[in-house]
Formats: sequence, structure tokens, C-alpha cells
Amino acid sequence: MIDRISTPFSTLNGDLNGGVKPNNLEQAAEKFEAMFLRTLLSEMRKSTDAFAGEDGMFSSREARNLRDFYDDALAQQLASQRSTGIANILIRQLSSS
Repeated sequence: MIDRISTPFSTLNGDLNGGVKPNNLEQAAEKFEAMFLRTLLSEMRKSTDAFAGEDGMFSSREARNLRDFYDDALAQQLASQRSTGIANILIRQLSSS
């Protein structure tokens, strides 16, 4: 018989896209803040890419992919620290208290 491997962390229900569904308002607000920060970083990168051109030092597809992975991690880290206050504002406005 094959036993299930236990994990030291709690798992959340996934959605159809493979993402994790938030269980409460705080998680949803944090995910929104991360999404907002990721969009902000992406738009900032687009503006610098317009000036860099195709022959720039960091213009390869691999460099852009690594930069996108970094931006995703940065946005998630900033959102988990609630450094911008967006999640806190959402929680305050959407909570029932």
C-alpha cells in the first residue's frame, strides 16, 4: 500500500488555473496587492524596454524570462510584507467590522 506523504505546511484549495484560492479576506487582499505590484513592475519594465532596443545587453528572451520571474517573486515578497498598504486598505474597507 502506498502511504500519502505528509507535508509540514497547510495546503489551500486550488483553482482551475493551478493557482491557490484564498481562504479569507486577508489572503485575498494580499493576493490582490501582489497582482497590482506585478502589473506595476511589468509596466515599468515595458517603458525601459522601449529605450533599450533589441541589441541591448539584457534584451535576450532568457534575460526577460528571468527578470519576469524576479518581478513575480519581488511582488509577492512586497505584498507579504504589506509594504504599500493596499491590502490593509482593502481589509479595512471590506471587513464587516
